[in-house]
Amino acid sequence: MGHFEEALSQNWLKVYYQPIFNLYSKKICNFEAVSRWQEPGKPALKASRFIPVLERSGLVYQMDQRRADNLPTVPVSINLSPSDFNIDGFIDQVLGITQKYQIPHNMIQFDLLAQPVAVDQQRLKDAAANLRKQGFRICLDRYGGENNDLSTETLLEYNFDYLKVDVRSFNTNRQRAKIILASVINMSRLLKIVPVVKGVEDQAMLNFIRSLGIMLTQGRLLAKEMPEEELSQERDNFESVEERALFSGFNHINVLDPYLETRDRLDNNFENPRPNSIFIVQSQQAKLVYCNRAFRSWTGCAGMTKRSGNT
Repeated sequence: MGHFEEALSQNWLKVYYQPIFNLYSKKICNFEAVSRWQEPGKPALKASRFIPVLERSGLVYQMDQRRADNLPTVPVSINLSPSDFNIDGFIDQVLGITQKYQIPHNMIQFDLLAQPVAVDQQRLKDAAANLRKQGFRICLDRYGGENNDLSTETLLEYNFDYLKVDVRSFNTNRQRAKIILASVINMSRLLKIVPVVKGVEDQAMLNFIRSLGIMLTQGRLLAKEMPEEELSQERDNFESVEERALFSGFNHINVLDPYLETRDRLDNNFENPRPNSIFIVQSQQAKLVYCNRAFRSWTGCAGMTKRSGNT
């Protein structure tokens, strides 16, 4: 672990940012901060290569604190390890950083990953509740990925604002995969948790999650991770404060068929069978941001649907 101390002192640990897009506004609404180990003369290592080692050694909190200490002035999601909460005063350190840089707490989302680590579960639950009470947003990360049974157990015991559903293991050519994914999204809505789809890497998956009414998504198809110095180049694509406020309520709209299990799925249609649409009305103008097949059939609004980007 001496090499880790050297990486910290030599600034080899870099923070990259992956954009999270609002499919309704077609703008960047958030970034996920991810770590890369960039040793001179060597290829960059992804976090999955070194985070488990840091967690086992109890040093991951130093990296998480470093990420929190280098935030840009845009909404950011930060991955926390459950073992971070074993450190006395960890939340006080987070609060100190946000106070130092005058960062509003609602601009920060903490992503927690359910893992079989040695941590006091009650302490973790109390810490997560404390962060929510302080105005931070809490997300359960990588549902559908590894340790999925632990993720389900965590959903039963904790209160989350967001659920990140990892779709990299879902194949949209398989009907069973579509049924499972639609059911997970429906479950999230029923639990009053905002679903965020991550790992979108092909157009077929993007089209499918659009049909499910997903608003927040990230993945290499949309944008790759970028260093902090490149964030300014995307500033024109950021949502404004007014747009974030406008779309925040849309996160809780469920456009899915509530009777998923009773319908014939041979047509690959998981939408509500009744006509369903979402419009934004501003300055006496209406903009269609979502509509399902039943609505298009009922109104014959194929042209409007094409302009809205929900095909």
